[in-house]
Amino acid sequence: MRTIAVIGSINMDLVVGAATLPRPGETVLGSEFRVVCGGKGANQAVAAARLGGRVHMVGCVGTDEYGRIARKNLAASGVGVRAVRKVAGATGVALIVVDAAGRNLIAVAPNANAQVRVPRRAFDIVVMQLETPFAFPHARCFILNPAPARLDAIRSGARSRRRPLEGVDFVIPNEHEAKSLTGCGSPARAARELRRMGARRAIITLGEAGVFDDSTGRTHPAIRVRAVDTVGAGDAFVGAFAAAIAADRDDPIRFAQAAAAIKCTRRGAQSVPSAAEVDRLLAHRPLRKERFHE
Repeated sequence: MRTIAVIGSINMDLVVGAATLPRPGETVLGSEFRVVCGGKGANQAVAAARLGGRVHMVGCVGTDEYGRIARKNLAASGVGVRAVRKVAGATGVALIVVDAAGRNLIAVAPNANAQVRVPRRAFDIVVMQLETPFAFPHARCFILNPAPARLDAIRSGARSRRRPLEGVDFVIPNEHEAKSLTGCGSPARAARELRRMGARRAIITLGEAGVFDDSTGRTHPAIRVRAVDTVGAGDAFVGAFAAAIAADRDDPIRFAQAAAAIKCTRRGAQSVPSAAEVDRLLAHRPLRKERFHE
């Protein structure tokens, strides 16, 4: 099995559960408060490791207690942490509100994540996001989750390339990130634009509507579950997809969808199932007809 390096953010999530999400200027009363490990990079690393991948995390934590907890949590989840550096200052923090339907609002203070650097060594598979400074890695397979959607950061890291996404094997944005990067509201048009920007393959997650795959022009229908917390669902998808690619699974998108669906039934950004749990779900959920997009 090929090794996965996840280069990205490590945060502590401060989560308030509430009946509804607050509007601008509004205060809502919460029903619970939790402090859990998060950060898109750490979430994806934990997901890939729990789903059978050999994973190493490249990132930074601060000198505070949050940093110690986050690093210990990664190691306990089976993620290699030798490349997780301790730097002066605070660990990254995310403030999150989750409503009764599992929807969320998130604000992030990067803190130590601003000091993450992309290693010069080569890796089998690299997974990256855009919560840390961006540069192109040396990888046989490069998976980019452009979240948050920062085209300026991508262009800055691609100065020596003809196209900003040249060298990206799989770009996996959600529908909002895809529109922000391309200006295209249609997943099919956005995917074509991402390909024109240099990505070899574009996969766009659409929440309850499923996942659009530009290699087939079809939308994989979502796996329906009763969601209690969607925080980290996209990260579960990306981590599961990387684990499936590393293991040469036949249908990495469906595997990733199942992992993300199960995660949504559990609270916490890193509440990711095992590969055995995903396989059991898929065995009892026959494929529904995919939709074709012009």
